[in-house]
Amino acid sequence: MRFGHPEHLYYLFLLIPLAIALGYFLRERFKATEALAGTTLVGKLAFSLSRTKVVWKSILIFLCVAFLLFSYAAPQVGSRLKDVKRKGIEIVVALDISNSMLAQDVQPSRLEKAKYAISNFVDGLGNDRIGLVVFAGQSFLQCPMTSDKSSIKLFMDIVSTDAIATQGTNFSSAIQESMKAFEGIEAGANAEEKNRIRNKVILIFSDGEDHEAGLDQVLETAAEQKIRIYTIGVGTGNPTPIPMPGGDFKRDRQGSVVTTNIQETLLRKIADKTNGQYYRIDAQGTDFDHITED
Repeated sequence: MRFGHPEHLYYLFLLIPLAIALGYFLRERFKATEALAGTTLVGKLAFSLSRTKVVWKSILIFLCVAFLLFSYAAPQVGSRLKDVKRKGIEIVVALDISNSMLAQDVQPSRLEKAKYAISNFVDGLGNDRIGLVVFAGQSFLQCPMTSDKSSIKLFMDIVSTDAIATQGTNFSSAIQESMKAFEGIEAGANAEEKNRIRNKVILIFSDGEDHEAGLDQVLETAAEQKIRIYTIGVGTGNPTPIPMPGGDFKRDRQGSVVTTNIQETLLRKIADKTNGQYYRIDAQGTDFDHITED
């Protein structure tokens, strides 16, 4: 409950002298009535009924005055629209959906484990906006910047390695697409909101197997724009086969099973070049939970 004029609540203190005055009035009234009633049975019954009536009447008068004084403070209940100045971090999650993320050295798979970590991270967000970019050999914006947690989780749940036909792991494309997401919210912001869009972060979830060039220039641009990139390596260092539809594993042209293992060197470089931090998700657990401390 809110009050339009909370300062008027002080008038409720007037109820104290009113209660004292009513008490004094009732006492004197009862003395006089009792003297007139006499000692007869009829008189005593009449006095008793009269006293009960007077008491209830006095209570009603007191309550009416109390409610009148209370209403003078303009009590308000219900909901109302209120402008809230948003203060927080702008975050873009870049999720690797290349085939190597299907490897099961981390259960149930690298991709599903990354989704689980992202979902928990989103649940812990406050008044922050977050977008989702998916990438392999190419990248695209899966979900624009939003503060709606359910929306970002819905778009993430439907992501699969089939979403991008061009395979590979192109970090340059993923980072550039993430920076475009930031540009999108800045384009529609007024001067005051642009001033609040100051903390921009990219979270890259990947096993680190990059096969593309041009990364150094992209990292330099991100650093110039004060965009911090946190990288999260998903997987183990053990060579692991990549499951394919039909129950087989991915094979090369000679028919040999292709294996994959996490490549941390490049992921660490990306974080270091942009004043970010590197985290790891493997079979033993994760230190990604500590990202909120950075």
